[in-house]
Amino acid sequence: FEKGFIRFTNVGGVDVRTILGQEVLVHGRRPLIGIIGSHPPHVTPPEERNKPIPMDKLFIDVGLTEERLHQEVRVGDMITMRRDFLSLAEGYVSGKSFDDRAGVVSLALCLEMLAGMRHEWDVYAVATSQEEVGLRGAQVSAYGIAPDIAIAVDVGFGAQQGVSENESIAMDGGPAIAMGPNIHPAMYERLVAIARDHELKYQTEVAAGATGTDAWAIQVARSGIPCGLLSIPLRYMHTSVETICIRDIERTARLMALFIAGLDENFASALPL
Repeated sequence: FEKGFIRFTNVGGVDVRTILGQEVLVHGRRPLIGIIGSHPPHVTPPEERNKPIPMDKLFIDVGLTEERLHQEVRVGDMITMRRDFLSLAEGYVSGKSFDDRAGVVSLALCLEMLAGMRHEWDVYAVATSQEEVGLRGAQVSAYGIAPDIAIAVDVGFGAQQGVSENESIAMDGGPAIAMGPNIHPAMYERLVAIARDHELKYQTEVAAGATGTDAWAIQVARSGIPCGLLSIPLRYMHTSVETICIRDIERTARLMALFIAGLDENFASALPL
């Protein structure tokens, strides 16, 4: 705290360039609406006016006096962005934390689809915690469940201005199926074959090293777990206006459901680790 204002830091990925002027919710002893502010440009040194303001020079104003603030908010209380869900044109939507709420929605849709399908394998859907700060939820979940195989679902850099084709995946192009050292080749090949057989839109993504996703932790859990990775195209990552195409979530869910429904008792035993 500093003279009635709240100093803060990030937990996980935050694009500091976009947070000045944002509304937030401070989860104190009672919820408090606040705004992120900084010094007016008029009193900012000229050499700093055209640069992003670092987080340690930003503060949150909830309108309370310093005394009241100390009563309502404690060091370590969480703060979240206050942003409404927006429906855009042509099936696009925008909002906060789609990385990785979009993945959770795809899991829920997948389970709904599987309810009307025959499948031999048991299925565990896990919404992991603390992916942004060390893949911790994936580590303990993979250890506890000890699955024969796993598919991680995350988001990828959707095509937009300023991002090259080599670094992005197409919006409304279906999930990106990853390949690389973090991904078991048989998982990649099976996912691609399912997408082709059922004429599902998909794209491929080459990850030459660490994927930065839960697949990185799951792969090395226990004695090793064969992994696949699906990435849902998303624009404006780590901002409060992340944007996706709903059809890509639906395609991701359908691909997983069809993949699972096609598994038989021989698939896992045929996977070399």
